[in-house]
Amino acid sequence: MINNNQKGVSIYLTIMIMSVLLAISLGLSAIIIGGAKMAGVLGNSVKAYHAADTGMEKALYCIKLYSGICNTSITCANTTNTFSTGYGWTVTMFDNTGTACTTTVSTIKSEGTYLTTKRKLEVSF
Repeated sequence: MINNNQKGVSIYLTIMIMSVLLAISLGLSAIIIGGAKMAGVLGNSVKAYHAADTGMEKALYCIKLYSGICNTSITCANTTNTFSTGYGWTVTMFDNTGTACTTTVSTIKSEGTYLTTKRKLEVSF
């Protein structure tokens, strides 16, 4: 006697195994794509940080060049620079009362940008 109740079981098992494999591959691809996007954003963050560092270094050079005198007529102070590559920085210098600096500087804030990512640095002395 041949039992005919087993017809179609192999097709059912094949479809189930293929469904599981498809779900695993879609899950892995979502993780890989998410990681790639995060790596791109992290790269932009590093570039924005270095742009902020560039602005900070320029401000410190300005202070050294002008013997610590910060005034709005000095081109190094309160600068905003943007390049065609998407990099940019903004530097603001403050005195110890929190107002825009006039003769002494105790805080420098620099904001670097790259595309839409921004990073800020602050130095107090």
